[in-house]
Amino acid sequence: MSNTTKAEVGAAATSLPRLTYKFKEACAMLGTSPMSLRREIQNGRIKTLKKFRHVLIPAGELTKWVEGAR
Repeated sequence: MSNTTKAEVGAAATSLPRLTYKFKEACAMLGTSPMSLRREIQNGRIKTLKKFRHVLIPAGELTKWVEGAR
């Protein structure tokens, strides 16, 4: 049996880097409107994962999009 508490597990989870972001989170991070982000997705410039009930955007896709704007 493990002696790890729920608080320790939660703290460890929050220290891990995010791999994906929800659509609204990505809009806020990029400072774009939902329509602009949706257009980038539809035009294939940002790839998404459609898992569960959410559109998830990989962190790497956001990084590539921002770096491509330079």
